[in-house]
Amino acid sequence: MLGDFERARLDYETTLQLARIAGDRQGEWQALMDLGFLWVERDYEQAGTFYHQAIELARTFDDPKFEAHSLNRMGNWHLNIEQPLEALRYHREALTIFQELHDQHGIAETLDLLGMTSYLGGDLVPGTAYYKQAIVLFREVDDRRGLTSSLATLALCGATYQTDTMVSASTNLAEVIQETEQALKIAREIDQRPDEAYALFQLALCLGSQGEYGRALEAVQQSLDIAEEIEHRQWQTAAHTVLGGIYSGLLAYPQAHEHFEQALVLAREIGSLFWTRIATGYLASALISQGDFGQAELVLNASLDLQTPTQTMAQRLMWCAQVELALAQGNPARALDITDLLIASDPNTSNGGNILRILKLRGEALIALQQPIEAASALTTAQAIAREQGARPMQWRIYVSLGSLYQGQGPNKEAEQVFATARTIIEELAATIPDELLRDHFMRQATRMFLSPSV
Repeated sequence: MLGDFERARLDYETTLQLARIAGDRQGEWQALMDLGFLWVERDYEQAGTFYHQAIELARTFDDPKFEAHSLNRMGNWHLNIEQPLEALRYHREALTIFQELHDQHGIAETLDLLGMTSYLGGDLVPGTAYYKQAIVLFREVDDRRGLTSSLATLALCGATYQTDTMVSASTNLAEVIQETEQALKIAREIDQRPDEAYALFQLALCLGSQGEYGRALEAVQQSLDIAEEIEHRQWQTAAHTVLGGIYSGLLAYPQAHEHFEQALVLAREIGSLFWTRIATGYLASALISQGDFGQAELVLNASLDLQTPTQTMAQRLMWCAQVELALAQGNPARALDITDLLIASDPNTSNGGNILRILKLRGEALIALQQPIEAASALTTAQAIAREQGARPMQWRIYVSLGSLYQGQGPNKEAEQVFATARTIIEELAATIPDELLRDHFMRQATRMFLSPSV
């Protein structure tokens, strides 16, 4: 809880030795679980070793709840190495055991983990349903730490810049922020520093996706400070990705690039394939925005090939970067093919495939392919989603793309109107940036995009 990793490790290892000497198998199991959970902060390979030992030991007990808890930790471990189907299998098995035992606390924990598995696995709709059930149960059993986790993670149900590659399960980002702020309040009340860092970067993700840049930067910097203080490398990785995302929204690509590179280094150090792929997708997008297409291609090729699925959140972020690269390199047909694949592979596309970022990219590919009617349809649908979600940074960018489309048909009032609306949103967003240099840079760069609106 204090972030003192080494002393915690030594205590747990001593506990493990003493339990084995005493023949206390349940004490041995608990120490293995604690060590696995501790190492998740720093090294997924080490964590996996302890979880494997714990589950094998639990299966020798008469009480199935030990196996259920072990199954949940193994499931979460598989999720972080980008094996969501394996993770689901473990969590569902655990849920069945807890339900048979009528263990409400165990059920709540499992629902929380199923929610995370669905989110990171690329399916926001059932994930949100799991979290809502978990929140109710955590309140009933008065587990405030579990409640904090569920409330904070629920932030991902909306169209943030981490989840806008999937069909959203929320109607508006502003509604989600209330849950995240509540999670932060509880984390501070129970003095859980890791949970506070987690809630802060989730809050910053929501705020940044709405264009509340000043508040977002403040929250994520607090998150990073805590994560560094307690040496929680996983939350350091997450905070750097959120910081990079905010700076990308501010068109400050060198700063974004720096944070994404730091996130990628940390993700590789802890052995989390999920965070490695998240950072890869973000870093490649930043490089493309800087015009460094060759380096972006190298970064993507290290983690993405033709056999890589389009299933998980991280995989979809990388494929979206691949779409951006194809557009930048003058291959809109390939970009369009990938957007079709991303739409088809989302499990919730029965509503017509209304996925914010992918529709924007699809519209831009169709503009390049000189299919104005189809392009206008994709972009106006994306605009409606962005407006409904309150995703103002995406709104003005979509307006710029629409203005480019209309302008390509000759001077007309439609182009003037959408450009004017984009300028208004840009000015509103600039007003939230407390740093004068950053604010002026944002205004200059955004204005330039009207002259080169394909960015």
